[in-house]
Amino acid sequence: MTHSIANISEALGKISALYSPATLEHYKQQKLTSVQMKNPEFQYTASDLSNPDNLLCLHRSLMKDQSEKSGSYRQQSLALKSGAQMAPQAIRVPQMVEELFAWFNITAHHPLISSAVCHYELQFIQPFAQGNTELACVWQTKQLSQWHSLFSLININNVIATTRQHYFESINLSTKSGDSSVFIEYILEALLAALNSLENDLKSITKTKNPQQAPQVKQAINVDLQAPQVIALINVFTQSEKPLNRQELQNQLGLKDRKHFRERYLKPAIDAGIIEMTIPEKPNSKMQQYRLKN
Repeated sequence: MTHSIANISEALGKISALYSPATLEHYKQQKLTSVQMKNPEFQYTASDLSNPDNLLCLHRSLMKDQSEKSGSYRQQSLALKSGAQMAPQAIRVPQMVEELFAWFNITAHHPLISSAVCHYELQFIQPFAQGNTELACVWQTKQLSQWHSLFSLININNVIATTRQHYFESINLSTKSGDSSVFIEYILEALLAALNSLENDLKSITKTKNPQQAPQVKQAINVDLQAPQVIALINVFTQSEKPLNRQELQNQLGLKDRKHFRERYLKPAIDAGIIEMTIPEKPNSKMQQYRLKN
């Protein structure tokens, strides 16, 4: 899980550094325009994810044209999709949802983990007669979007569509073991794949709009454009008017692992003569900063 979180954080940092807010917003509007016609969940936004009432409101928005019981907890027993297990008794649903939200409000887990746990628990509890999968996907998307805005560009329901069998298998295995780890590992891998797909989409848009951009960058800084980490680092510097220290660079890229940042980003850029230290005679100085080399 730690490895997956690091990879997801790196992917988020790379996308944020490589693509301008205008490009991301354009992509978002394109996607939402096509999604809104088929997915009414995008008509409802909840700023307070700590309140179970908002879960009911979201379900009402999701299922308003498909069920007369939208926005109400189920009142009857419900078989899980595997057919091998039963969901908890209907009478227990309100209390279990309350307990889930109570945990979510105090947990210190990383948002990628806590949102995955909520996703799994909503599938385990099955609080509604219909629409639980869609609800769990949209709810996790909203949780992650509050942590990092790039997740607003991803529809988790579409993410799991290509591996739906694996999705339900991971839920069933987690339920049988009494531990949501199997599902968490699955959903983290799916989110990473979705971010990689997002990056490819953005890359295609950028190439279409600016076909000469990549060769110009290569000519200007003489760097291999197949090294996205170095390109991301360069973009951070081009948006800054002053030298930056290591922590500032990591923050801009959304990276937490110091060793990974040095080996994959900083060292290759220094070795290629693209950036330089402000105190080269004292490379380990606490006052060390970095800048693009003239």
